[in-house]
Amino acid sequence: MVIPDTAAAETALFAGELDVLPDLESSRAEEAKSRGMTVLSTQGLSWTVILLQTKDPLLSNVKIREALAHAADINQIAAASTSGAATGGPSAVAQASSFFDDDFLKWPEYDPVKAKALLDEAGYKGEPIKIQTNTRYQGMYENAVLLQAMLTAAGFNAQLEVLDWAAQLDNYRVGKFQIQSFGYSARLDPSLMYGVILGDKATDPTAQWDSNEALDLYTKSMATTDAGQRKALFKQLHALMAKDVPILGLYYEPSVDAVSPKVKGYSVWPAANPHVWGVWKSE
Repeated sequence: MVIPDTAAAETALFAGELDVLPDLESSRAEEAKSRGMTVLSTQGLSWTVILLQTKDPLLSNVKIREALAHAADINQIAAASTSGAATGGPSAVAQASSFFDDDFLKWPEYDPVKAKALLDEAGYKGEPIKIQTNTRYQGMYENAVLLQAMLTAAGFNAQLEVLDWAAQLDNYRVGKFQIQSFGYSARLDPSLMYGVILGDKATDPTAQWDSNEALDLYTKSMATTDAGQRKALFKQLHALMAKDVPILGLYYEPSVDAVSPKVKGYSVWPAANPHVWGVWKSE
């Protein structure tokens, strides 16, 4: 059954007209539990990010991007946006990945004072920086609002630009933005996520990270099946990304499903697609 409106889908679940509601917003989990539903969750693979246009006259300066990274408290944003269900996820290697360890959490630390110092070093004169977002995806909007407040506190002249989703997506496709609140759907392997963000901006405006060194590491990660070698390559990629700051990873959206208490044997998949093998319904 296709119900595009999330509120209507929740109402149908609570009324017994649905048995499974996948992709429940984390903020709605307690409400679903209070209605007698079973809420299941796991760490997800869908990456919530802030896109940075490195071809922009301001953001082409790596010191500006470093300042932005130091100005943003990704753990606070993650906690606020997921009701505490997720922590900051700055890397293209998700916490749910078998390749993950704490090295992938290394990132410029939250430090507004350092951010202001970097802005001074970069010669920033208060030029406006616009954050594109939309209200179709409430999480993207809320992340943009939180980021704007943090950037403003660190000395940026950050402004929201609220568009309809279709217009924002069109801008993403042609690279027409300074900053965008965005998200990537689940990829089962880190190389696939790196493959989405890496590329030549001259030929692919959707590429976020235009780096020959990073592309070489990515290509090597695709050319071997040795898990140890691949993990080492991913660590090199992440360290390079923390230096270049071509994108700001916020968190991985938890996979949260709500099911009727009559549904048995159901489990949640990190890639956020319902699996119903071995699932049954009691009467």
